[in-house]
Amino acid sequence: MTDLARKRFAQLGQQLQYDQLGTVRRQAEGWRNGLTGLTGLVGAVFVLKGRESVAGMPDIWRWTTAALLVLAFLLLLSGALRAVRAAHGQLGERTWLSGDLLFAAVLDEVERTQDALTSARRRSVTGLCLIVAAVAVSWVVPAEESATPKPARAYVLVATGKEVRCGELVISDREAVTIKAGKKGKPHRVPAEQVRSVTPVDRC
Repeated sequence: MTDLARKRFAQLGQQLQYDQLGTVRRQAEGWRNGLTGLTGLVGAVFVLKGRESVAGMPDIWRWTTAALLVLAFLLLLSGALRAVRAAHGQLGERTWLSGDLLFAAVLDEVERTQDALTSARRRSVTGLCLIVAAVAVSWVVPAEESATPKPARAYVLVATGKEVRCGELVISDREAVTIKAGKKGKPHRVPAEQVRSVTPVDRC
C-alpha cells in the first residue's frame, strides 16, 4: 500500500470517527420510535383484553397488579427519557474550539450515547414485560364473587273477623293475602273479603 493510500485511509478513519456520533444518534431515534410504538401496542392490548376493573380480585393480586403497572410506568418513563438523551444529546453541552478537544468530546459523547441507548432498551423492555405480567395476572386470577345480601323478609299481621295471624308475606293481590308461618311452615291463604287489616311487623 502506497503512502498516499495510507494517508487517505487515515483521513477516512478520522472522518468515520467524527461521524460515529450522528450514526449512533440516528440509531437511538429509531429505537426510541420503535419502543414508543411497541409500548402503545402493549398498552392497547391491556386496555382491550385486560380486566375492566381489579376491584373484584383478591387483595394480594390487586396490589400486585397495581405495583407491576406503577413499576412499568416508571421504567418506561425513565427509558423514554434515556432514549431522548441518546437521540438528541444533553442540554448545556460546551462548544469545543480545539480540534483535539473536539475529537475527544465526540468520542466521549459516542460512548455516553451508546450507554444511554443500552439503558433505554433495558428499561423499556423490562417495563413492557411488567405490563405483560400485569395483563396475565388480570387474565388468570379469578375475581372474588361478591356475596349478594339476601332480601329482608317482610312479616305482617293479618287480622280477620275470627283471628289474627302473623307470618312472612308471600304474596298479596286482589284475591287473597298469602303468608307463611315459620321457616318450614306451609303458606296460608286468607281470602281478600275476610281481611280487615294487614299490619307490617319486625318479627312474629
